Amino acid sequence: MNSSLTQPISQQAAILPSFLVPDSAQPSLCLALISFFLCNFTTTYTHPSLPYLRLLLAVPAFYGCWSYGYSDAFGPLPNRVVGLGMAFLGSYGMMKMFEICVMGFWNREEDWPKWVKLQTDQERKEGKRREIISFTPTVLGRLAYSLDLATAGGSSWYRGRAWDWAAPAILNQHAQSLPRFQFFLQSLVFLIRAFLLVDVCESILASRTWDTTRPQPLTGDGIPMLMQLVFATCVCARTMVGTSFTYTFFGMMFGLVMNTPSTAFPPMFNRPFASRSLAEFWSSKWHPIYRRPFHQLSSGIISLFIFFSSSSSQKTRILARRDVKIFRSIIVFTLSCLLHLLHLKALPTDAIHPYPSFFNTAGMKFFLSQPLGIAIEVLFVRPFTESLPDRVKSAVRRGFAWAWLLWSGRFFADIWFARGLLDHTERDIIYSPVRGILKGQWRID
Repeated sequence: MNSSLTQPISQQAAILPSFLVPDSAQPSLCLALISFFLCNFTTTYTHPSLPYLRLLLAVPAFYGCWSYGYSDAFGPLPNRVVGLGMAFLGSYGMMKMFEICVMGFWNREEDWPKWVKLQTDQERKEGKRREIISFTPTVLGRLAYSLDLATAGGSSWYRGRAWDWAAPAILNQHAQSLPRFQFFLQSLVFLIRAFLLVDVCESILASRTWDTTRPQPLTGDGIPMLMQLVFATCVCARTMVGTSFTYTFFGMMFGLVMNTPSTAFPPMFNRPFASRSLAEFWSSKWHPIYRRPFHQLSSGIISLFIFFSSSSSQKTRILARRDVKIFRSIIVFTLSCLLHLLHLKALPTDAIHPYPSFFNTAGMKFFLSQPLGIAIEVLFVRPFTESLPDRVKSAVRRGFAWAWLLWSGRFFADIWFARGLLDHTERDIIYSPVRGILKGQWRID
């Protein structure tokens, strides 16, 4: 898959990989987007034949997503980061189509996503219910609803509203949009800080030559544990910034040129370094891109498990709330593991990067260790610390969460190194203030 990812274009950096996608890949993306939009449009009508129409529309949508993300017909790609981004977008599109066309096959009219009004601080304090905003039942109103849903990540292009399935961080943002220039400056400051952080991380990672012929270049090369943690932190921070950089850039430009409300582009991450627990980090602090499809898939699996595990005479819930939390985390991280391994399948193997295309132990160690950590946290850490003073309790819980994340983050870094995503040719920047000041190496060739 994407075997054309060979020689990178040396004069290009991938901090904005969307601009490096080949033009020949755009028709596949357009086919998927149009099919996705039409599926959303049909949800604004009620007719018994529409679920079957959505299943029919899913065929070109799935084809477009798979072709965009995993086809090798687009010629040489600039670098591996671009190929990974295309695979991510393609698989995300397939998940959204599965959610609407398959899981939504039996949806009733009231089950489809709805706009809700963003609340003021006073309304939230008073505990008022969120007001539902209905779309105008005209062709233009249905088009507006469909377009917003097709391109939404929970927020809305329209002022003062979001989608009812959005993450709490999006629903709880202030109803009043920032002034255009203030939003521009805020985004610009973030991009500058993100650029400097990426430069620091890349400078630290470039201080060592990595043996990517090993299946675990970080954890299996005799590097001291402290340095493993430093390198793993740099890899994870670089990945987090890379995920939000393009998003913030486009948000800034849409706000400046089209006066799009700032509420349409809330921060991708919700202060993850302030997480008080491992469960909080993954459920509400990390990015919410997969939140809805993973939640729906895990809820369906849990419902089936409860149904078939209950006696026919007494359909009572057999899982306690604590057990459901652990069971859901196992399902979600198993799905996340398979999805991320599918993303990495788009990257080729060669003599320098002989790592397996799909199943690999480092990937499974990282993703499948997270539900284990949440189970330990729920079953042991929380009960043990419940009677402690608040400050001590908070410190112990935070300490466990970050110790687990740092320890398991080493396996995540192994994947990135082994698959060539941190090679010197896969740089995010061309000019380096850090290396320029320290070594006189201002341009990264």
